[in-house]
Amino acid sequence: MRNSQLSLVVPLAAAIAVASATPSSSQIEITSKDQKSKLRLGILAQLQAESLDMEGVEDDSNNIFLRRIRLISGYELGEELSVFAQLDSPNLGKAGADGEKNNGDVILQDAVATWKFDEAFMLDGGLLLTEQSYNHNQSVSSLLAIDVGPFTFDESTPTDSRGGRDFGLRARGYLFDDHLEYRAALYQGVRGDGASNDFRYAGRVMLQFFSPQVGLFYRGTSLGKTRALNIGAAADKQEDYEAYHADVFFEQPFAGGNDLVLQADYSELDGGDFLPDLPERYNLLVEGGIYIAALRLQPFAQYVERELEDETLVDEERFTLGIAFFRNGHNNNLKLAYTRIDPSEGESGDQIQLQWQVYQF
Repeated sequence: MRNSQLSLVVPLAAAIAVASATPSSSQIEITSKDQKSKLRLGILAQLQAESLDMEGVEDDSNNIFLRRIRLISGYELGEELSVFAQLDSPNLGKAGADGEKNNGDVILQDAVATWKFDEAFMLDGGLLLTEQSYNHNQSVSSLLAIDVGPFTFDESTPTDSRGGRDFGLRARGYLFDDHLEYRAALYQGVRGDGASNDFRYAGRVMLQFFSPQVGLFYRGTSLGKTRALNIGAAADKQEDYEAYHADVFFEQPFAGGNDLVLQADYSELDGGDFLPDLPERYNLLVEGGIYIAALRLQPFAQYVERELEDETLVDEERFTLGIAFFRNGHNNNLKLAYTRIDPSEGESGDQIQLQWQVYQF
């Protein structure tokens, strides 16, 4: 680890620690006079500092930027209709390899209308987070680690998706007292010349043995509030592109408000001739953490690997150790992480990340 990496993190950590002493305010909610409709507004801001070894040189790549700055809205019209939407400007201010800072384009991150017939059947339409692994569908506001896994969204760019989202229509429902979730969707996918390609099909099922989830996004760490054992599987296909996923998410609170959380996701993806930029691969993510309620601290570890079937391509492993301080739960917290990056060819490197999150919705 180079000294310049430490010099970046230490002063910023002190500044953020002082700022984080103030808890976040309540969410904004507007209800109609007849109580039949409701609008909620919120925000997610993640200020991040990071230092990354650059291969072949002594210098590090250092940045302080807004990893995410999202404006969030949720609208409910009675019990049947709801709309969820987010605007984001990801990686705002982050400099690329050429040194130019990202000046930011505001994008539509999510736009989902849900028509709920009952718990067993509802329709989601719009720009949707597609059916892949559990980590792929987690809310970034409650992740265990600083971010989703580095290979979790491998399919996104080749399938012409937007941050793992695609335009489409999805059936979603919860059976057996919400302990079985199913999702079945039809998406645009890659349209091709004249928009003549077949549509993209995706589906997911998940068994939920304890505290069922019935929302658009999956939970991350609940900080000792929720017991969970979820076992899921998913498939995604267009033309001869195929992706298959299996995952387990486990969380167990124990004495004193403490908490153990574990997750494992395994994925196989193959773009085939249809998506040559997505050569066949096997991805694995394993992570775990222990929440210490008395200290509001959560040490965590994450291991990820990407193994490519083509032996001429470079595989990669990453191992992360980190700690989070939850000043006010997910509404106001700090995370610090160190990652060792080991490619199968070339030099290994170190990465340090520090993130301050402010969230309310």
